[in-house]
Amino acid sequence: MTTIKIDDPWLENLYHKEFGANPAKFIETIKTLLAEKHKKEKKAISLLKQYKDSKISIGKIAENLNIEKEEVLSLLAQNNIDFVDYNLTEEKKNVDAFLSDLKK
Repeated sequence: MTTIKIDDPWLENLYHKEFGANPAKFIETIKTLLAEKHKKEKKAISLLKQYKDSKISIGKIAENLNIEKEEVLSLLAQNNIDFVDYNLTEEKKNVDAFLSDLKK
């Protein structure tokens, strides 16, 4: 039988209350949580690559990962991916104004 030594009182209480001090159940739950975390991280990396290749928006990343846009911006920063807040309508106005000034 596996024995788990827990030095943290909160975690020890959780172990006894939620898992009935059953090491197999505890370990299986941790494995499941880690597998889910890994799957979500792989999905995030894939979505960030799509963003980097201009194939997906920040909003779509947030939607797919079920997180806020601010969290997506944090992921971009953590992965050294530049974020550009680009508004095509505003840029068109800037270009039109520039061309108008050239004609004067």
